[in-house]
Amino acid sequence: MNTLSEAPVVKGWCPGLYAPMQAADGWLVRVRPEFGRLTAAQALCLAQEAEQHGNGHITLTNRANLQLRGFSHEQALAFPARMQVAGLGLPNPAQEKRLALQITPFAGLDPTCADDTLLCARLLKAALLERDSLSGLPDKFGFAVEGGGICPVGALKADIRLQTDRGAWRVACGAARSLPLTGPQAVQLALLLAEAFVMQSEAQRPMRNPHCGARLFATCGQGFAEPADHPPAVTPPVLVGQILPGLYGVGAPLGSLTAAMLRACAHNAANGDGWLYLTPWHSIVLAGQNTQPLLHGFVTDPADPRLRVFACQGVKGCAQATVDVPALALQLAADIPVTSAVHVAGCRKGCAHPAAADVSIVAGLQSYALVRNGTAGDEPTCHESSFDAVRARVRAWTAENTLKEG
Repeated sequence: MNTLSEAPVVKGWCPGLYAPMQAADGWLVRVRPEFGRLTAAQALCLAQEAEQHGNGHITLTNRANLQLRGFSHEQALAFPARMQVAGLGLPNPAQEKRLALQITPFAGLDPTCADDTLLCARLLKAALLERDSLSGLPDKFGFAVEGGGICPVGALKADIRLQTDRGAWRVACGAARSLPLTGPQAVQLALLLAEAFVMQSEAQRPMRNPHCGARLFATCGQGFAEPADHPPAVTPPVLVGQILPGLYGVGAPLGSLTAAMLRACAHNAANGDGWLYLTPWHSIVLAGQNTQPLLHGFVTDPADPRLRVFACQGVKGCAQATVDVPALALQLAADIPVTSAVHVAGCRKGCAHPAAADVSIVAGLQSYALVRNGTAGDEPTCHESSFDAVRARVRAWTAENTLKEG
């Protein structure tokens, strides 16, 4: 069992449709809905899977995937075949692995999103399916197509991003960005950069090592710009409550929901446009709704403090953790100002929130390691031996950050 000072055990792969992962509460299985969108029928299918073969618990991940928990090994291995029937998986494991592709959630619904966002995403998806050479990419290597609008450019996190820019597209890789391109040109450049990454056997993905982007552009012989300073972080939108006329979001606290909650969403979606739009920010958006759906267990108020905390499964779901991490996070929620974010982790991997937070806390049985304005894996700013002391520190630091921002 790890202590706060020990390095966490890294499994070596990211769960996928054909790569289930064993956890403390059984095997994890994951689906990656196309462009983060589920039909009502597919959502009902997943709810049934979670109840019949898992423990009923589902996680909405920070890549807008759905992870079902508590499967037996036998059922985890049988899961992909059933998902193929439901239209939630490909029969080719290599192709399925390559489709780590996010898209601005409301492309086609948001009038302020670039008109050709969906077209670019479809072109990129088709190309990824054809490029066997990209099967050498790491499991967590991802792509994103950002059309802007309600979800601003820079909000999605991926290794290679297609980003709209005043009627054109730029390709961002690490800290480097291309010159303006057409959509099809941007897709081709994204593929070249990914192939260069495979050929050069880079040690870290562009998300982990922003400077490798410049090397990849140079390898491809493409012009690029690399800012002297790291670009400022983009604050993700709060996609809860009314977003546009007929478009309403509901938040899953800490990204966790039950089969019953997903089923209720599916029934509401069936009375709207028939789709559930998953976001990387722990919310599900429904379109074609007359009023805000009132769904048990979900957050419907964008000011709800539970939207500002992040936490892993803790000791109930992960062998790396020693405490009930979600319970600690929810206790801290009321102390967090509207503009702040707090991450509570069971180990230094910080799976639930890899990005920096105003306060990141690694919780153990005997003490807590706190990082101010950083990630769970950063050097601790201080240690506290009691949760009361942690709460006091969180109040003080987030209040100071709020004053500085004001």
